[in-house]
Amino acid sequence: MIDENYLNSVRQSFIKLVQERKRKEFEKILEEAQKIFYEETEGGKRHVWFRLEDGYIEFLDQRLLPHKEEWVRCYDERDVASAIKSMIVRGAPAIGISASFGVFYGLKKRVQRRENLTYEVFKEIKETLFNTRPTAFNLQKALDEMEEEFKASGGDLDKIYARAKKIWFSDFLSCYLIGMWGSEVIPQDGFVFTICNTGSLATGGWGTAFSAIKFAKKLGKNFEVIALETRPFLQGSRLTAWELLKEKIPFHLIVDSSAPFMMKKILDETPKSISVLTGADRILRNGTTANKIGTFMLAISAKIFSVPFYVLAPSTTIDKNSEYIVIESRAEDEVKSFSGIQVAPKDAKAFNFVFDITPPDFISGIITEEGIFSYPYNFD
Repeated sequence: MIDENYLNSVRQSFIKLVQERKRKEFEKILEEAQKIFYEETEGGKRHVWFRLEDGYIEFLDQRLLPHKEEWVRCYDERDVASAIKSMIVRGAPAIGISASFGVFYGLKKRVQRRENLTYEVFKEIKETLFNTRPTAFNLQKALDEMEEEFKASGGDLDKIYARAKKIWFSDFLSCYLIGMWGSEVIPQDGFVFTICNTGSLATGGWGTAFSAIKFAKKLGKNFEVIALETRPFLQGSRLTAWELLKEKIPFHLIVDSSAPFMMKKILDETPKSISVLTGADRILRNGTTANKIGTFMLAISAKIFSVPFYVLAPSTTIDKNSEYIVIESRAEDEVKSFSGIQVAPKDAKAFNFVFDITPPDFISGIITEEGIFSYPYNFD
């Protein structure tokens, strides 16, 4: 009989070996991600949707894509808040990053006006930015981090700027790791359904669900993306299609309401498999997920047809303290019009929910930078 002490010794040695191997693998991934970050961002100054300048930040106006590429300058937190609220900037991680730099430029503006950087001034800046999109948990977390830095540094602008850049790089790294994990659930030969825009335009890196799509393409997987147009702002047809074309990834656009029929048609008429990949704006600790309106419809369809449904998001999206999610509504006119043209009667009433909520038992897996988590979820 083998000695139990010997077994424990071997067990501990094996655990150390695995941990060391994982540490080395992670360091290699980190080195690779840092290299890509500095190459793609010109040393941490540019991204697809924003540019950092000495006295302002510029945002690509995503409302005008794909037909126009115009940049909007923001000089302080009020300008940044306006850009977030008006959807010039959108996507939960992107909103958090924007708000971080909004804090910096807001404080810098106060210094230029020879104002003292008191905690009251910081709180005013934070509140202005927080009130833009309360459903996006990344926004709250980023602002809390900036508050922590403000208190620790005593309002040192260099350190506050460095903290904002750290928030950006952390999201870039998260996107990279999410893509690495997420590529595993994409069929070798099949279809990927997705909604809204989860790519570079919505994050500080390659995206969340889109990062997995990009990774899978690099791995040589043969798949086609089915992108929902995503009414009423059409983030799917305007933004996801724009990014898919740039990456030369095969895709078809569909109207949102045709997703269940399209799913059934593929399963009935082809031998190919399907995965559904979405992002998230907020995830509760039990896995309940808020995402773009139409996500729950996709989850219901996936459950009916036994298709795996995955949510991909950085861990900064997980809200471990809340018991419920506030769902935003936007102006009725966004539903009653199309590309700025009124299509519904003037006196028609409309609901315009920005997000819906998908219960955890509809989600096959939640994928973060830490790996793939299966139901039941517990993010305590």
